[in-house]
Amino acid sequence: MKLFKTITSISLLGAALLNFHSNANAQTEWKFNNSYAPSRPESLQIRNFAVDVEKRTGGKLKISVSEGGALGLKDADALRFMQTGTPELGFIWPPFVGRDAPALANLYVYGLVANAEEHLKALPVLKSVLKEGIAKWNIEVPGFLGFSIVDASLFCREPVKSLDELKKKKLRVGSREQVETFKRLGVAAQIVPQNELYAALQTGVVDCALYAARFANTISLQEVAKHVTPTGFPFPPAPYALLAHKAKWAALPADLKKGFNEAVVELEKVSFNFDGDVSGEKAAREKLVSQGSTFYPALSAVDQKALRSSALETWDVLAKETGGDAVAYRQRLLQVLPK
Repeated sequence: MKLFKTITSISLLGAALLNFHSNANAQTEWKFNNSYAPSRPESLQIRNFAVDVEKRTGGKLKISVSEGGALGLKDADALRFMQTGTPELGFIWPPFVGRDAPALANLYVYGLVANAEEHLKALPVLKSVLKEGIAKWNIEVPGFLGFSIVDASLFCREPVKSLDELKKKKLRVGSREQVETFKRLGVAAQIVPQNELYAALQTGVVDCALYAARFANTISLQEVAKHVTPTGFPFPPAPYALLAHKAKWAALPADLKKGFNEAVVELEKVSFNFDGDVSGEKAAREKLVSQGSTFYPALSAVDQKALRSSALETWDVLAKETGGDAVAYRQRLLQVLPK
């Protein structure tokens, strides 16, 4: 009997040790929702991030990235589906959550920052505001992905070198806040969908378009708008927020969370380094010139000051329309943004 009890005890101890060993080496797999196409630079960064997390956790935490909307989830619903637990991870650009969190949709508007230096100065406050706003939806924000500094230029059918000249033209923009900013300056601006822009310029529905040199070739814009004047401002570079299911994030073992956070630090280090944007813009302009485009000097300092002033007024109007947190968030950001 004693022998039987001893053998039984040894067997139970062995089973317990085997179970402990298995648990210690078990792999946790989380799904990451990415609505963007695999060809987007953000998609490449997220794939690299997933690989880095697995490496830093010794293979214990695997992130399975679903791209191009493979999970059937819409960005506008991000604050809702991130509360279900599947997927465990995702990322979102603030303007996309305007329906559910309007106070976050217009944290930045076109004309607020002119360069990476101004943006980086405001970034700590911007991150803090985004974390607070998203936390109201019971969602964790473990980090951010930098949005490129993409210069916005006036692509026109004929030379347009100043705001005064632009007032005599019809301008295409991409959002309501841009309509309001240019309207306040006396410019007739209207929203034209990207897939209709080529035809709109070709037929004279609009004379100019606010667009990025780096993306002009994707819609052959250089064929119908060969005259280009940089405005001196990039499109609003609000960062993407990484999203994690709050309960699952809280339950993640400390060693896996440590590896994940280390990978986040590396992701932010790479994505908030905007040196490549300068060279990317230069290369894009050179390519357009080789295709027959003419680049003129950027809008004058006086025009840029007027544009920034108008943008600040537009931002004020939008914040007051939204009310609540939008006004408070704007006040905090005003402390670190140029006037």
